[in-house]
Amino acid sequence: MKLAVRDVSVTYGGTAPVALSQVSISLGEQEQVALIGPSGSGKSTLLSVLGVARIPSAGQLLLEDQDPWQLASAKLQGLRSQLHLCPQSTALPARQRVVVSVLSGLLPKRSLLFALRSLLSPARADVQLVRGLLTKLDMEQCLWRSVETLSGGQRQRVAIARAMAADVSTLLVDEPLSALDPTTAELCLGVLVEHAMERQQALVCSLHQIELARKCLKRIIGLRAGKIMFDLPATSVSDKMIEELYRGHEAEIQT
Repeated sequence: MKLAVRDVSVTYGGTAPVALSQVSISLGEQEQVALIGPSGSGKSTLLSVLGVARIPSAGQLLLEDQDPWQLASAKLQGLRSQLHLCPQSTALPARQRVVVSVLSGLLPKRSLLFALRSLLSPARADVQLVRGLLTKLDMEQCLWRSVETLSGGQRQRVAIARAMAADVSTLLVDEPLSALDPTTAELCLGVLVEHAMERQQALVCSLHQIELARKCLKRIIGLRAGKIMFDLPATSVSDKMIEELYRGHEAEIQT
């Protein structure tokens, strides 16, 4: 799916600063992009706009050259079903089993009967699908555990697995590695990127792990104070650019 924003601005009203200011980017099919920048730079807001979860205050979002907010409800839902937005604080029901949480990534493309069956007794093929995803993320042992028994890092990996389960053309993932140690973070980002490549999905991922962004993703967009500071191939992003982007926020840079 082709995504683009044209001169998009987002304001939250009152005395709050502008979250995005005249941002324009285009994302091709199967493209893999990292969004980086200090907290409050607009990364999460941009992902929510791309995920059709927030209406821009100004400018335009285009999905397959269509403005989704100008479409009838059924057409809008059809476009949304091609996107999976994984927010930074993913809501995972505490008493839900991990297998069910991961399978919920399939719900937009499945029936009500599938949802009810998954809650009661997931099909063997679906269990195997989830087991395979969790194994890649070193989480197989948690398949039948309830979410409330998991650590913060384990919950993040469940959210990544749920995104990987989604039958969509574009994954929009917000800070998926914030609660993970460096070794596990590298494992999980590598698995996510490889999965998107195999499924021919586009991937947009906000990160503070700069070196992982450079290593795993081909394009990097740097945001600061709601504006794009650079939009370049990962190999062209210099240390000086990173220093300028995070000036005054150096403690947020993670390796």
